Parts: sequence; C-alpha cells; structure tokens
Amino acid sequence: MIISFKNGYCVYQSKENGIVIATPHSGPAFENSTARDDNSETVASLCWKKLNGTLVVANIARKRLWGVDLNRDVPSKELALSKFNAFIDDEEDSDALYEYRKRYAWVAKDEVDYNNRLEIYENFWNEVRKGKFIILVHRALTRIKNMSSVMDIVVFNSEEKEKIKDIIKDVNIKYYEFLKKIDLAYKKMVIFEEERFVSNILRVFGSFDLDKISGEYKSHLLRDIEKIKIYSTPKYYKYLKEDFTPQNYLRAVKSVIENAPVPQITLEYAFDGSLAHGPKNKLLPLNGKIVIEVESSRFLNFWYPEVASEMISDIIEKLNLK
Repeated sequence: MIISFKNGYCVYQSKENGIVIATPHSGPAFENSTARDDNSETVASLCWKKLNGTLVVANIARKRLWGVDLNRDVPSKELALSKFNAFIDDEEDSDALYEYRKRYAWVAKDEVDYNNRLEIYENFWNEVRKGKFIILVHRALTRIKNMSSVMDIVVFNSEEKEKIKDIIKDVNIKYYEFLKKIDLAYKKMVIFEEERFVSNILRVFGSFDLDKISGEYKSHLLRDIEKIKIYSTPKYYKYLKEDFTPQNYLRAVKSVIENAPVPQITLEYAFDGSLAHGPKNKLLPLNGKIVIEVESSRFLNFWYPEVASEMISDIIEKLNLK
C-alpha cells in the first residue's frame, strides 16, 4: 500500500488495475451536520479493499466559504472574489446563494486564496482522472424525495446504461432478503430525517409557509411534496394542500412510509448527475473511461457500510465482466 497526504485530499494505492474510487464530499461538516457526505469515505474504503486500485479521499469542507466543493464547477476569479462577502453574511435561505452553490465550487478572499483553492481542485481531479474505471461515492439523505431508493446509480456513459440497468436488477434480486429486512428501519429513518428538516425550516424561516420558504429548503421541500403526491393516501395529500402545516406535512410523510415499496438499488431515479459539474468539467470527454456516481443512502452508509460496499463492488465486477 502507498499512502500520499496531499493538500485537500489523500491518496491510497494498492494493486494497480485502472480503478479509481473517489469521495469528493468527505471533508469536515462545518456549520451543519449535512455539510458533508457522512460515511461515504467508509463505504469507499471498503470498496477499495475489495476492488483494489486507487482511493482518493477529500478532506476539505465543501462549504464555499470554508473550503471547496469538488463536485461543482470552477468560478472565475472575479466571480469568486465578488461573492466572498455574501457568504460571510451567510443568508442560508437566499435564492441567489443557493443558485451559486448549485453551480460553483468556492468563493475567495483574494487572488492568493483563489489560486490555493484552484490548485486543490485541479490536483484532486487530475488524480481521479488517471483511472479507467472511476467510481464517485456520495451520500444521499434519507428523505421522502429519494424514496424508495436505498442506493441510486448515475452513469456518465450513455452506452453503458442498459448493461448497468440489467446488472442492478440482478443485484436487487441478490439482496432482496436484506432489503426486505431493513425496510422498517429505513422508513423510520426517513421519518426522523423529515422531522429534522421541518425543524430546520421553522428555525430558519420562523414559519411553515411555501410563500416564505426559499433557497435550498424550498427546492427540497417541493421535491418531497412530489413524492407525497405519488405515494401518500389521497386524503392526506388533500389535507396538506388545504392546510399546509408541519402536522399535516408529517402526517402525509407517514402515509408515504406506509405505502412505499421495499427500498431498492435504482438507476438515476432520484439523481441525474446534473449538479456534477466538477467531474463533467474534468473527466469529459471520457475517451473510453467508465464513470459512475453512487448516491448511497445515509441509512445504508451508517448502519450497513459493509453491505453498501458489497453492492457497489458487485455492480463494478459484473460490469467489468460484461
């Protein structure tokens, strides 16, 4: 094993086989607990032990003010400097800051700060792009908007999608008894996560009113409501539409829990890679490389990291053989 400690990330190498496993969001969680992909590095390291190759682990915060979001795009120097004070003020409910976070990787105090962050970003992706088979491991929050996906796979190579679709079917069959066993616990964690989300909305906005909620909170809430419309008993969705309160929202959430199917591995069900500006910017054109993004649920990453890594490894090994 060869270990290299770099500025902003670490590299672990074992038997060289063209596989690179990377965790762009595994740095510290400054300011709030969801500011990192918790346990993504645990799952990724277990995959690396099974698959060999190279493991690239970010150790820098993804918060734009505190570090670099390696999954986003490079801002121009002028833009990064102009937005620095806005992130100092940190209006977390701001639509403008939300739009910036969706696209760009950092802000900077001055030119030196900008260049330091740019160097970390470039070096990280230069390390990752050495692979022929690249797996980007993330964490998906266990939320209504992601149900009932316990692990969502995003494929950068359109020609590989049908192969992976068939492989995912096989892996779901292999792990069906396990997925059935965790069904109740998984759904309980969804409820806990939604209760936390409602509490945060009330803390930030002081009310539970769609006309007053903005930024990332509103975006996530609207996606949750789409799933409520699909899965909840119609009367609970009706109650929510008529009287949008935390109580009716959580009652509709619990209805979704009762009606939703057993969790499973999915293909681009909750995620489509549209925010993966970093890998798209640095890894395209693929030139024969295979790149997949894994959004494994917080529940699975925390309670069953070994199983999560087995699922991912099964998909990678089957794809290599086909």
